[in-house]
Formats: sequence, structure tokens, C-alpha cells
Amino acid sequence: MKALVALILLVQLPIHKAVPAAPPAPLGCDDPESEAAAEVAVSYINGHSHHGYKFALNRIENIRVLPQGLNNDIIFLELDLLETKCHILSPTPLANCTVRSFTEHAVEGDCDVKLQKLDGKLSVLASKCHSHADSSEDIHRLCPDCPLLESLNNTDVLATVTAALNDHNSKTTDAYLRLLEIGRPSIYTEYFFSGNCAVLVKEAKDNVEACQLLPDDQSVSMPAHQP
Repeated sequence: MKALVALILLVQLPIHKAVPAAPPAPLGCDDPESEAAAEVAVSYINGHSHHGYKFALNRIENIRVLPQGLNNDIIFLELDLLETKCHILSPTPLANCTVRSFTEHAVEGDCDVKLQKLDGKLSVLASKCHSHADSSEDIHRLCPDCPLLESLNNTDVLATVTAALNDHNSKTTDAYLRLLEIGRPSIYTEYFFSGNCAVLVKEAKDNVEACQLLPDDQSVSMPAHQP
């Protein structure tokens, strides 16, 4: 009889099943964590580029998070970036760089970035970017007089830059410059000079390779009017 009572009591005990924890909600493109990852990604892209201009974040197109374990996530970002007026060698902080307007035939960047967030610290594992300018047709439809970008090997652009460089070096008694990069060839060509001769200017003219490049933050940017 006692055994029967014990059995009935056991049957009446509630059965508690373990409820699995709900997966974390996916990150949205406007979430602070997403924006923090994008900031790290843009800084990495600008820091590892050696040509052109710094990019600023326009928007986060997509974000995916793949958990790898405790406090370890892999984050995939798709970013839309906008060209600024700060050359990649400029020491100006990105926050102080002006984004180029549409009428300046601005360049946009589409970037895919892979990051790791380990113990709360973000690091970039890989990035791939494709840049493209707004179409000439769109520019001229809204602004018929706006200058358009030319190809980097345009002969008129090369002639203009060479003439400006030679004119400067023929008159200088101080810094002898050599061309570092043609940035945005158009009616108003932007290019960058750098040079610091340990030898006399006259000797530098005879041997351009004797000039040592200035540090990045001392490069010279000069606009020229293309004939």
C-alpha cells in the first residue's frame, strides 16, 4: 500500500523541461554595434590605401554576424562610402574632411569587409573595395557646366602637370619637387608633389633620384588649370 502511494506522488510531480535560450536578435544597420564595426572598417580601408582620397561612411548596406564561440563573432559588412576632399596622405582627421558633392563628379566606394569581434575588440580580417564615379550623363543633366573626370593617362592632363612641375622647379631655390600622384584629372587637375633634397637644388635638377620624399604629412597638393 505504501509503495502504491509513493508511485502516485511521483506521477503527480511536475516535469520541468530545459528551455533553450533564444538566439540573440540580429544586428540592424543602424545599431550602435554595427556603426562601431563600420567605423573600424573605414579606418582600416583608409589606412591601407596609398592612392586617391579618404573615404567616409555613407551607409551600412548589410551586416551579418556569425557566432564562433564564447565572446567571438565574425562580422560581415557591406558598406557604401563617399569620397572626401582629403588626400589619403593628409594628416587631417576623417571627421574634419569634407565629402565631395555630386557636382564635383564624386567617386563612391562599395566595400565588403570581414571583421572579428573577440572579447569585445574589433579587428579587420579582410576587405575588398570597388570604386566608381557618378555617370557623366547624370552630372551634365543636373549641372551642364560642371567639370568631369578625365582618365589618368590623358595627354593634356600629363602635359599640364609636367609644365607646372617644371615651372616650379625652375624658379625654386628651396624645395625641389617631384610628382607623387595625379589625383583627380579634370579641368582643375589635382596632383601631389613631394620632395626634400639633401643636395643643392641645381644638383637635384641633374639627378632627380637624389631627392628623398618628405613625410606623408608634408606632401604638397597643387591645383592646376588645364589648358
